Amino acid sequence: MNATHRVVRPSWTCAVDELPWPCTEAQRSLRTNDPAMLRQTMANLMAIAQQELDDTDPTTLYRRFLAWTLEPDQRCAICGSRRHAVIPGVPPRLIPCDGLRTALAGRDLPR
Repeated sequence: MNATHRVVRPSWTCAVDELPWPCTEAQRSLRTNDPAMLRQTMANLMAIAQQELDDTDPTTLYRRFLAWTLEPDQRCAICGSRRHAVIPGVPPRLIPCDGLRTALAGRDLPR
């Protein structure tokens, strides 16, 4: 019998191996032919998890929910890192890029 590596909320752990979800097996089963759709889905789930896991560092959540969805050659447009990239729908404060934070802090925002 094949166990489903699904999320248990509000702890956001795997129902099978009790690791932080998405565990490696959940990541394998979630991969689709549409990487952009996968990233958007995981961004939405990350936003929900952030509300339920309010003591978790946002960059930890980014790495947990989104970093594994990036293409192998995808790089951050600001700093060139392969560990993160700007993803539509993900607030910049959740993206672990000091260069992005610096750029946003220096920008004049409309009042």
